[in-house]
Parts: sequence; C-alpha cells; structure tokens
Amino acid sequence: MHEPSGNGIPLLEIRDLSKTYFIGQGLFREPVELNAVSGVSLRLDKGQTLGIVGESGCGKSTLSRMLAGTTGATSGRILLEGQDVTNLPERQRNKALQHVQMVFQSPYSSLNPRMRIADIVREPLDVHRRDLSAKQRGERALEMLERVGIGKEMAQRMPHQLSGGQQQRVGIARALISDVRLVICDEPVSALDVSVQAQVINLLRELQTSLQVSYVFVSHDLAVVANISDLIAVMYLGKVVEYGRAQDVLQSPRHPYTQALVDSANVPDPALEKSRTPRILKGEIPKPTDPPSGCRFRTRCWMAQERCAIEQPELKQRDGSPQSVACHFV
Repeated sequence: MHEPSGNGIPLLEIRDLSKTYFIGQGLFREPVELNAVSGVSLRLDKGQTLGIVGESGCGKSTLSRMLAGTTGATSGRILLEGQDVTNLPERQRNKALQHVQMVFQSPYSSLNPRMRIADIVREPLDVHRRDLSAKQRGERALEMLERVGIGKEMAQRMPHQLSGGQQQRVGIARALISDVRLVICDEPVSALDVSVQAQVINLLRELQTSLQVSYVFVSHDLAVVANISDLIAVMYLGKVVEYGRAQDVLQSPRHPYTQALVDSANVPDPALEKSRTPRILKGEIPKPTDPPSGCRFRTRCWMAQERCAIEQPELKQRDGSPQSVACHFV
C-alpha cells in the first residue's frame, strides 16, 4: 500500500459534495427530486487508489463524473492539490482538469470507431501539448501503447479489430498519455472476462507505481476493488456509509451494509465457503426519489431500531475504530 504524501495537502479532497436532479413527471405534475450524491467528503493522496463500491444506483458513477468534470455539482467543493475547481470559469476549470482523465466501463464505445489506435492515443497530446511537434506526439503515442502491451504493429488498426482487453488497454494509454495526476476508473473491468480483468488490474498497478498517478476506482465488485485500493468508500443511496483504509474496511467491516457486501464476496476456499453463513440483505433498494427517513439503510438492516428512522447517522470514527462509519449502533 502507498503512504500518504508528506506535504499535508491531498491530491484530491471532496468536501460535502452533492448532486441533485429534478425528474419531470408530466405536464401538470411537479418534478421529483433525486439526490444522486448527498454530502460526500473524501480525500486521496498522491500515488494512492480510492475504491468506491456499492450496488447499482448508489451514486458512485455520478460521483466519478463530477470528479472528472463532466457533471456539475449542486453543492460542495472539489479540490485538486488544494485548488478549488468546483466553480471556476470554464476556461480555468478546463485547464485545471486537464490533469484528470477517465477510463470508461465500455472500452469499445469509449473509442472513436473511425480513428486508428495510434491517433486515438495521440489525440490528448494534439489538444494539450501543441508545443510538441507532430512527430514527437506520434512517437509518444507509440511509446505509451508499447507500455500498456499494444505493439507497434497494432497501432494502425481500428478499434473493432481489437479484443475487449486490448481496447481497454488503449483507453488506459489514452488516459495516461498526457501529464495526468488523477485517473477516474468507472467500472473499467466489468465488461471484461475474469482472466482479462486480472491483467488490466495488474497493468493499472504497474503504471501507478511507475508514473505516480492516483486512481479513483469505481466498481460494484468488492473483490476487484479490494485488489487495487488503498482506501475504500462504501456508498448506499448517495451517501458514504463506511470509509477508511482498505484492510480495515475489508477485514473488520463495521457498517451492516459493508458486512453484507463482504459476506457476498466469493471465498476461493471451497471448504470455507461451504461452512460460512453469509448475511443476506432482504428487500429491495428504496427508490432514490423517496429515500427512507433517518438512516437510508434501515429498511434492509437487521440492526435497525426506532432511532434509525428519526436520526440520520453521521459518518465518523466510533469506539476507536480506524475507519469512519455512519451507523448509530456499531
């Protein structure tokens, strides 16, 4: 695991970040309010990976798009190396966010089908590094492709001529070709076979060590997040319910939702898998447009009491726990 940077200023800091959508219900009905992300506060140091995990609809992808600058925040702040980029004028914001890139879930749909692989990877340099000659930009693109395992002989191919794993390697090369400091990985291996997933995860870890970039790694698969993360934030209905070092969250989960996620992960030992009795969540996820009062997880929680319906638990360290937990009774 990577240690935090020594200057005290994190690479990324999120303060009370929220995103609200208003969904139309027809001509004569009031729009419905949907709080996709509610009051999220997190931080990430240089060279670290923050894993964000949760079920579909928990707000993790909305959060990742806000960090990448493709979706605006309703309230709260996003700081990159101490600079607040949340409400900067467009030109200044684009300049600040050029150091933030994204790797998408579907590798093929994120690549221009009419461009050759070398041109796709070179494109960020064409936009941000006009100080380099066309020859220099082309050479850097080929070098980065080699670095992610795509040989020069494949550089002139079209995206459809590559496998899913190769397409995702191209996406990673494109994200890292410029002076990038933070890469947002939104479900980057969910569309790939398990064996290819491991290859891509290993590649990301190798590149992180050599380039000293930081990752925000978004996934619904806790096992994948566990394999790459230094920190883990568990989200449920737009809120973070547990946050801390990966080993603390995975080995000693405190929040009931996190415990259920950890229990649902497959154990490679067949005997151990057969002997254990995992907690199984009951009921459906509440509608994001009508979340439960108090604790949003209470309708599916085996520990819920009357207080949970009245008072929303604060995300904080409790009873000497190293991680922060949003639960009244842990």
